[in-house]
Amino acid sequence: MIRDYRNTMYCSELRNVSTKKNDLEVIIKKNNPKTKIIYNKVQEGGSQYKRAFMMIYNFKCAYCGNSIENTNITMFEVDHYICESSFKSKEIAGKMTNLILACYDCNRSKSSFFITEEYREILNPDSQHITNVFNRDDSYYIKISDEYRDDEFVYSFYEKLKFSYQSRRLDYLLLNIQGLCRKMEGMNNNQLSNILRKLQHKRNLASLKLTAGEGSHTEAQLT
Repeated sequence: MIRDYRNTMYCSELRNVSTKKNDLEVIIKKNNPKTKIIYNKVQEGGSQYKRAFMMIYNFKCAYCGNSIENTNITMFEVDHYICESSFKSKEIAGKMTNLILACYDCNRSKSSFFITEEYREILNPDSQHITNVFNRDDSYYIKISDEYRDDEFVYSFYEKLKFSYQSRRLDYLLLNIQGLCRKMEGMNNNQLSNILRKLQHKRNLASLKLTAGEGSHTEAQLT
């Protein structure tokens, strides 16, 4: 299995995320010297800065690994890793170091979940440590690793972001099939295309369950 639960064997690894984010912040400040809240520039839909920010994360959600290959680019948002309400000002909350690329599902599910000081480095998607906290099982569900299985805070984070949901598995399977289709481009892959369409249909159904607060793998198994 791939160590980073967010990536398939066809996905590029995240590299030098913090350095790239710092470089982007320098550019934003240079071009917009009066800007105090970096978040306001990065989150603007269609802006060059949001696209550059998304590129740092390989156009994938930093929490669950979903990609713009699976959903519209407009469904990706900029999340305050430590919730905005925890800070004295929006300027501090909106610093580049506190901004994370998240899919709509993860951002809205996480909402105002407060990450305590003890877990901020452990669960920070920019840190590779998070790949020691969560992994994929043989059926491609996101699971909590043995080291953190009895950790109540990690479990609450896992539940809050709905990592056990069928939709998370389907997103991963879709990325796998899409990657394989790219690898086999030019070859007869009608069977793969049919599988891809079926998975996309199931993902659409699972998305409705996710929005409704359902969709755990115990409730919505693949048939």
